[in-house]
Amino acid sequence: MSQEVLEVVEWAKSNGARIPNQIEFVRDEFKGICAICKEDLQDMRIQIPSSIIIGRKDARDQFAPRFDGDNTGLKFLISFWKLKDAKFGPYLRNLPSKLESALVWSPNEWQLLRGTNLGNSIREKLLTIHSEWITWIKDRGLSDESLNFDEISDQQLYENFLEPASKGEFSSWSSFPAFLWSHLILLSRAFPEYIIDPQCHEGSVILLPLLDLLNHNAHSKVQWYSEGDAFCLEKNGGITKGQEVFNNYGAKGNEELLAGYGFVQEDNEFDYVALKIKLPLKTIETILENEPRIQLPTLDDYTTFAFEKSTEKKKDKKDPSYFEDGVRFFINTQNENCLNPLLDLFSYLSKADGIENWINLRPRLQGLQSLRAALKLKQDQASVLPQELENPEAVNPYREHCAQVYRQGQLHVLKHAISSLKQLEKDLLTQHKHQLLNLKKILKDDPKFVEEELPKFFQDKDQDEVSFDDTFELLVLWVLAKQKNGSFQSKHEWVGKQFELSMNKEQAISEEAQLLYSHFFPRNQTPTTNITLQDLNDAYNFVIINSFTRSASSSSETILVQSA
Repeated sequence: MSQEVLEVVEWAKSNGARIPNQIEFVRDEFKGICAICKEDLQDMRIQIPSSIIIGRKDARDQFAPRFDGDNTGLKFLISFWKLKDAKFGPYLRNLPSKLESALVWSPNEWQLLRGTNLGNSIREKLLTIHSEWITWIKDRGLSDESLNFDEISDQQLYENFLEPASKGEFSSWSSFPAFLWSHLILLSRAFPEYIIDPQCHEGSVILLPLLDLLNHNAHSKVQWYSEGDAFCLEKNGGITKGQEVFNNYGAKGNEELLAGYGFVQEDNEFDYVALKIKLPLKTIETILENEPRIQLPTLDDYTTFAFEKSTEKKKDKKDPSYFEDGVRFFINTQNENCLNPLLDLFSYLSKADGIENWINLRPRLQGLQSLRAALKLKQDQASVLPQELENPEAVNPYREHCAQVYRQGQLHVLKHAISSLKQLEKDLLTQHKHQLLNLKKILKDDPKFVEEELPKFFQDKDQDEVSFDDTFELLVLWVLAKQKNGSFQSKHEWVGKQFELSMNKEQAISEEAQLLYSHFFPRNQTPTTNITLQDLNDAYNFVIINSFTRSASSSSETILVQSA
């Protein structure tokens, strides 16, 4: 056991902490400090007395009457005590001297995360922390200092604030580097206060010296509970000689681990990918009021740890402003149903207003295509590896490894999600094949269209010059010809019936239909079949609201859908 760790252990024990003598703290080259069992241990229990628990009461004593009872004051307390060598000196002196959170990486190292959720959100996360810091110190008249994140470069941000924070080097306890250091210390080491005080706010946290030396294992079976005013951790089941004693932070993906704790786990089964969907508040309001089956999750629905919960008064989840920054969905490989809320929302956004319900087949299929395209875009972005770095020798090899593991985990989740949607699409297409009509079927079953009706549209043109951009255009012309000539085959009569139902009033001419008409029938050419712009517009709109476009690797296919 190193002298520094021994100092913390002896200090904690002298203040009433209880830890089995069979446990020894050692320093590992890769994992840092580890708690190892020196001999078999049946009952592993660690107890931390209230006298060395750091929490709101300490911040209140230090900063009263300027303490609001939130976690922000606790962060300032940690940096304040770090410089004062207070009662908790042995503990504070031995907090990590170097932080590995991705939030304090160099700009060169940030390039390793380009194209990922974490890489795209680092400055936003830092801005949130800075806003918390500046609000607290200005409200207390401690400083007029401010930082314009839009004007400062990544390199300036790193040199002036992030690098000092990552090393715990600051001379003022109220400076931003000090606050950022404290924030990351609390983020990576805090425990929920409600374990010892059920009446506290669910977002309140505490620090537990000695107990926070235990490393994380998501499969470690431990329980937290209070005994009097002490915090206890107990391992379920015995520990054999040589085994490490773990805590369990909960099911955390590598994005959360890398941002908050500074490490990753290979083949992390709890990896997730976050998707933020920005919607107009009016759309949100309509969903909240009229669509109870559509789930709009909040961060609280995914949060399992107290530190991630805000201590501010919560908004009503029926308040559209709750989602003004977007609706967040988290997908992973363990929850088979995690894509369902996303697919429901995309189906809703794909429905034709006033004509169909989002649970109908057509918007369901179109929503599936749109969701798959969104996931594919995210996959493509995350697949682009960083180009040659400006200063590769300055990249920390450990951080480079963490970035690679994190990126691969993101790609694994996205690949799994896309594969699941492909299988769902296959199942839906098979189940409802009698309700679907594509161009391949039309060309097979309706030779009259190909041999007579379509050429008649362009009989004044050189047939070799007639071309179509996609199957959508051909479907528009097919509907136009069949409706104009009344020539639907019996197996396709449902198309004509749906057309008649949709044409109960004259449709406004759309710009897209007008462009298509001009493309097919230039002004100097009059269609011999007396096709008007209104005729083509009606067919165009019909195909739009009665079809979905199936995306493929190299092309897309428009498919008509029969209403139930």
